[in-house]
Amino acid sequence: MELKRYARVFLKRGWIILLVAVITAASALVFAKTRQVTYRSSAILQVFPGRPDFGLTKAAETLLRQFCFQIQTPDRVQKVIDQLELDIPPERLLEHVSAASRADEFLIQIDVDWPDPETTQGVANALATDFAEYQATRNLGIDRRHQVDILVLEPAKRGHVHWPKPTTLALSGAILGLLLGALLAFGLEYLESGIIRSPQDVERYVEVAVIGTIPALKPKKGASASLWWRKQRGPDKDRPWN
Repeated sequence: MELKRYARVFLKRGWIILLVAVITAASALVFAKTRQVTYRSSAILQVFPGRPDFGLTKAAETLLRQFCFQIQTPDRVQKVIDQLELDIPPERLLEHVSAASRADEFLIQIDVDWPDPETTQGVANALATDFAEYQATRNLGIDRRHQVDILVLEPAKRGHVHWPKPTTLALSGAILGLLLGALLAFGLEYLESGIIRSPQDVERYVEVAVIGTIPALKPKKGASASLWWRKQRGPDKDRPWN
């Protein structure tokens, strides 16, 4: 019975669910079209310990987090700004740069988000190359067995759209609209659940079969006008004259 009840609600108020879904999906699409597009470009660094022993390998894993921190310092970013001749303070550029380590693969991923795809690619590649050269300079005064080398494994490509993504937002908005529409439909059904409009409502409400119904009486044609005229004349005017 519950499945029949749900099906009845969807058949009766399905248009509400679809309408809310269309409105939320359209709103999400309009929101995506009015936002500034942000592009993302990523460069990947490979970390190589000087010798493959367990001690140096564990030390390299610890250093990965330190390397990520060093990449995101104002000094490193300022060198990139000077190299690319960007008119932006390092503190602002740092807000759009992130570096994360993948310790199990000895990789560092540098992500740069910016409104221009070419600038995004250039900053990511410049940061990766600059830090690899910086680490090579640090290795000059260290025994080869204790060195940790860094190589640009995967240069950054032209930035791709990172935010907003209209298709994803529209789909999310449609799903949210379906949920909200379903809640609204069932809410209206709950509010009207105590109103009896048909024999089926009576059977569902009192759980007793309806044997018969008394039809509503419809007045004959002209009966309403006659009744109005009698009321205007009054009760005494209908009596016969003696």
